[in-house]
Amino acid sequence: MLSDRHVHTPYCLHGSSDALENYVKVAIEAGLESLTFTEHAPLPMEDPLPDKDSSMRPEDVDTYLAEVRTLAKKYQGIIEIHAGFELDYLEGKEPETRAFLEKYPETVPHSILSVHFVQLAPDEYFCIDLDRESFTQKGAEIGYEALYSLYEAAVKKALALPYGELTPKKIGHINLIHKFQKAYSVSDPIDWKLLLDKVKESGYTLDYNFAGIDKPDYGKTYPDPEMMAYAIKIGLTYEKGSDAHASHEVARYFGTATETEYDDWKEA
Repeated sequence: MLSDRHVHTPYCLHGSSDALENYVKVAIEAGLESLTFTEHAPLPMEDPLPDKDSSMRPEDVDTYLAEVRTLAKKYQGIIEIHAGFELDYLEGKEPETRAFLEKYPETVPHSILSVHFVQLAPDEYFCIDLDRESFTQKGAEIGYEALYSLYEAAVKKALALPYGELTPKKIGHINLIHKFQKAYSVSDPIDWKLLLDKVKESGYTLDYNFAGIDKPDYGKTYPDPEMMAYAIKIGLTYEKGSDAHASHEVARYFGTATETEYDDWKEA
């Protein structure tokens, strides 16, 4: 099934104001058979970003889900539409995140678990993908290898069913830590093959994310082609996601050479 399973909405405080229906129309024009909205779930803590725009507002959650349900009914027979969340794995906030998932269990099969923040201290979290300046400043401060190791540890915990049976078993943009990699030099301490082995062992699916192609300090998919080749070799399943934050980005780069380089790839 031709699908885009990682899409954001106007409920995202750092996205565009495009109406949800515009995303649906672009998906139909692109020939998709399925579209899954995965808005950033409200953080279970005070947003550490300067603009407080990491995620949707708690008071918008029910409205978001209702709007997606309305569109699913309107376009039934034309395109499948699902509602999920992109949830942040936050060390130390597991009980709060589980409580959120308990309230919306129907979204779990359509949701993504991602690591955007690493824990530096009990009440201190650092966003690893905010911007080049903050990342390189933190890397210079604590060491890039240390930052990478913190990220690796967080991903491993996200892959260990942190919310039990309610854990979304799809890992988002697994190598997001590479987003600004052209801006600095580091001896990457992460064994990515072992980490992908862990994804397979835990029964998770990969978010094969095309947003990285547009990032000037990265310019590739998440995971990158080399990692994806290994993922396919070990039989990992994946789901394509544009990580669209505006309607024109739905299905971006789908069908490119990047996607079709390996003729034995198997999508979930």
